[in-house]
Amino acid sequence: MKEEYGDDLQIIFVHAQRATFEQSVNFALEREWLQHDVIWTSDYIFSTGGGGLPSFALLDAQGQVILKGSSNSLKGKMEDEIERMVRESGNGPADVPSSVAKVYKELGKGNHAKALVLAEKLKVKPGSKDTAVVLAATEAAITNIHDDLDGQLKRADWLLENGYPIRAEDLVKGLVKGVKGNDTMTTKVKGGLAKFVGEEVEAQLAADKSLTKLANKMFSDGSGEKVGDKIVDIANENISNPIGKRAVMLARVAGIDPGIMPEVSGR
Repeated sequence: MKEEYGDDLQIIFVHAQRATFEQSVNFALEREWLQHDVIWTSDYIFSTGGGGLPSFALLDAQGQVILKGSSNSLKGKMEDEIERMVRESGNGPADVPSSVAKVYKELGKGNHAKALVLAEKLKVKPGSKDTAVVLAATEAAITNIHDDLDGQLKRADWLLENGYPIRAEDLVKGLVKGVKGNDTMTTKVKGGLAKFVGEEVEAQLAADKSLTKLANKMFSDGSGEKVGDKIVDIANENISNPIGKRAVMLARVAGIDPGIMPEVSGR
């Protein structure tokens, strides 16, 4: 499903059994689950409502739980809901007025500034007999516009702090065009771009490029035997920055304990 929907679907694996980090990650590695831009965590996020495994929770773009339970018995419903949400993405929450849906459509394209302009116009001229409904939906849309931009900038910060500077920089650069024309939003995005200036971050960007190539090879081969030593070299060279922490985790996935940094989480 991840191959089919690409960036429209984000998968988060949650390790919920009593296994070591190596055992749980190698389990996923052997099944070729790790090469699809997934996230792996051992944090207990929330209950899926039962004690059986495998279980799942399906969240919409607003973070609301749409469906949860057994991955086996609800597989068909889960697939149907994912297909529906992807098909309806860009139109906002269900039952939103059509005029407000246009705001969400622009937001779905990444046009934060344009979406905000449309929303502000609706506040002045709701253009509907259900004025109260339109105004309430418009206020909610405006909140979502700002939350979406702030959320993407926070995501970029997380990526940078956890050894993914290339993805972080690409994410922030992708916001530039969508905020054009709005001074407040532009200032926020420029603040995010400023974090990628300087020799230190340039060195991390170069190390990230090398590490990502090695990681992709490891995930595609299903083994770290051919690239493990090179990953350890990158870990040693970047011991004082986030690339080093990420490289240590990948080295452990490759079956090598670098022994140069404290225990890292399964994230």
